[in-house]
Parts: sequence; structure tokens; C-alpha cells
Amino acid sequence: MRAKRRLFLAGALVVALSLGAAPARAAVGPLAAGDEAVVVTRHSLRTSAGALDYEARSGRLPIRNDETGEVRGRAFFVAYVVKPRNAVPRPLTFIWNGGPTVPAVLLHTEMFGPRRLQGGTFVDNAETLLATSDLVFFDPVGTGFSRPENAAAAAEFLGVLGDQAAAAEFIRAWRVRFGAEDQPLFVAGESYGTWRASGVAELLAKRGIPLAGAILISGGIPGMGMSDAFSDALYVPARTASAFHHGRLAPDLLRDRAATLEAASTWARTTYRDALENAATLDDAKREAVANDLARYLGIAPSAVDRTTLVVSNAEYRKLLFADAGGRVLNTFDMRLSDPVPENGAANAAFVRYLRHDLGYATDLAYTPLETGYMPAPGPERQSTGNRWRYDHREITPAMIERAKRGGGPPGSLPWLQNAMRANRGLRVFVAAGRFDSLNSCTGNPAMVATLEQDLAARFELRCYEGGHMMYRDEAERLQLSADVAAFVRNAAAR
Repeated sequence: MRAKRRLFLAGALVVALSLGAAPARAAVGPLAAGDEAVVVTRHSLRTSAGALDYEARSGRLPIRNDETGEVRGRAFFVAYVVKPRNAVPRPLTFIWNGGPTVPAVLLHTEMFGPRRLQGGTFVDNAETLLATSDLVFFDPVGTGFSRPENAAAAAEFLGVLGDQAAAAEFIRAWRVRFGAEDQPLFVAGESYGTWRASGVAELLAKRGIPLAGAILISGGIPGMGMSDAFSDALYVPARTASAFHHGRLAPDLLRDRAATLEAASTWARTTYRDALENAATLDDAKREAVANDLARYLGIAPSAVDRTTLVVSNAEYRKLLFADAGGRVLNTFDMRLSDPVPENGAANAAFVRYLRHDLGYATDLAYTPLETGYMPAPGPERQSTGNRWRYDHREITPAMIERAKRGGGPPGSLPWLQNAMRANRGLRVFVAAGRFDSLNSCTGNPAMVATLEQDLAARFELRCYEGGHMMYRDEAERLQLSADVAAFVRNAAAR
């Protein structure tokens, strides 16, 4: 009854019977000018913990200017809600991917959602986080079915600060619209989505909205302010693991993976980092020794190491490992693979069909970037949101841009998350990394946390998985990550 009562409070409930195989659905009507109806369907699945009945809500919430009430954009979401079994409110987790301008597809369909894509077909996800928490998958404006209200408003959403502000407003508006203010609140982001999660955490803290937990997947820990030498050094263990996987290390390093990775991590954290921090003062003998040791742990020729910088960038390393054996290039997201990895068109088609058919959100909008809609012809081609994106949170130097191009990640995050944790003593953080991800570091995350004050460091939970950027594409790691995140949410919500 409580769930039904909330729906009626949200607006007029109009039930439309299905035609053919389309689902029966309810439309939560608008309350204010500029609102759109939210489509509601009901489903069930069998999880690891037993049968689960749930409600899916699909729609677009307006992002309004607070002073004028003017709609500036509409953010598409898919939410999954379970009726509580007792008076204790269920956790509520808002989830997005990264890009910075991609919709919430991968975490939705491959990891946390109640239905999981397997090949090009949806199957029940027995390990869905929905068994533990209500879920809201959020598509930033300019992605999926989310759109700016007009061309002039588009720029508001295509920068670091505007993106964070819009996501924070979406969370506030969604919780109010659906009466979810009492549910323990979590945010989860992957890759660049960890930046969004961190910035949103700070904005929520400033507004007095308590956040129980942040889940950061394959994005490290934004805002730590570590030096380039730190980052360059702590990329080494992932490359050693990849070289071991491909059998490209010296025979003595291929005997015992655990011992080799420990040796590489220790050398990177101590000898190599110190050398990079003091590169300008190294004598020739020390410089040569460091270059040779780096090549040894990376599985590349010593001649490939620049003796001036003593650095091999991510982009360079992916080309160097097989430079003498056919020139294979390692995949950015999983160095066990080679570029390019073909896109799964069947999965993309299955996802948009799922939204329109299974969830009843039968819009004729194109789902960006999985579909292509109308642009005036003749006329300029559609400019991707990624090409229009601005890193406007701080001064971005040419050196930062060059480093990003060489695989060093986006330029210059700020301590949004750390500020939020200092303001909100109850905020816990879960950090996941894949061992074979060229963009992250299983070794670097604990080294970064160790630099924080004890109160903050104690509230981090760090995990390393035997996979890539999307570590959940390895079945064993998906199962482990599912269990770890569910346990984190339960524990953080209970505090």
C-alpha cells in the first residue's frame, strides 16, 4: 500500500492495457507544467536470495532553474523499486557510467540491474543489487533519451561543474517526486563517473543531504592530488600483470606471479617513484639501472625507455609489449586483449528494445549514442557531446591535456569527495579496480588512501579484481563484485 500511495501522491495514475506482448503499464502523470509522465511496469525475478517482485519506473525528470522554474534539460532514468518488507527504509542507489558523456548502459545491463545482457539476450540477474537496494540509473543530459531543453541550454550540462550540478539536482528532485527522502542514499559511478560521484557527494553535503556511501568503479579516487611521478610509478604493477599474462617477462619473473607482482609493486612504490621524483639529479649509472629495471618489469626492450624522463606512458606501453612480435596493441580497458574489440551491435539493439518494449517507454527519441536520429540536411554533422565537453573546474594547462592524450586520464580532479567526507562523518566509500586496466591501479588506490588522515582512511573499502576496466565481464569477478558491493551497501546503510 505504501508504494501505491506514493505513486498517487506523485500524480494521476493512468493504467493502459498492453497490445500484443507489450507490458501493461501505468503512467505517473505530471504535477507541474513541463513535467512528463513516468511509465511504471511491474516485474519479478528469482535472485540468489529468492523471488523478488519489483516495479520499474522509466521517464525524464526536468532539470529546472531554481530561481525561475524554467526547464533547462530533461534527464532520463530507469528506476527499480521493491516494496519494503518492514518499516525499515531500503537503501537507494543512483548509478551512472562515465565517458564523461555516455549513458548508464554497462552498469545497468552487465552488473547491477535486475536483467542482464548475456550476448545479445536479456536474462534474469540473480545477483542484482536490487535485492539489497532500490536502483536509479541516470543518463546525463545529452546522452540516452536525456536532452537539453533547447540549443542555448546545452552548454550548461557539458562541463564538469554543470554536469555535477545537474546530477545533484536530479537526485534531489527524484527523491522528492517519489517520496524517497528517508531511504539511505548511495551514489555509484564507473570511470569518469567517479568524478561525477565525488562532485555530487560534495554538493549534497553542502545542501545537508546525507549520503551514506559512494561506490567508485574503475576511476581511482578523484581529488587525491598525487604527483605525476606517483601515477607513473604505480601504473607499473598493472603492466607487469599484463606482461605476465602474455608470457612476455623474463623466465625468472614467470615462475611465480604473486612474487613477481609483489616485487614489481615494491620497486614501483620505492625505487622507481623516488627516481621519478628526483629525475633531474640522477647520475647516469642510476638512470641506466632504473631504465633497465623498468623494462624488465614491463616486458619491453630497455631501448624503448626514454633515458631523460624514465617514463613509458599508457599509450606507449600498449604498443610496446608486442613491438617485436607482430605489433599487437593492447586494449585500453583490458590489457589481456588487443585493440580493437568489436562493438556488440546485438546487445545495443536489445537494450533499446528493452527500454521501449519491456519497460514500456515507447518514445521515438533516438537513444544517444546507440541510435542516430535526425539532423538537418544539408547541414553540419551532429557534434558528439564528448567533443563539446569542457573541463571547466580548474585551469587546464597544455601539459595536462598532453598527459591525458597519452593515456594519463582526465585532467586535474579536485578533492570533492574528501571535502564531502570531512563534512559528513558518516560517508563511506567503496573503491573497485581491475588488475589489467591500463587506466587504473590496484596498487595505487591503497597508496593514495594511506596519505589521508586516519578518520577518512578508515572509511574506505578497497578491492582489486582479476579483470579489466569492466571487471564484471569476467564471471567470477562479477559475482565477487556483486557480493562485495551488496555487503558494502548493507553495512553502510545500517550505520
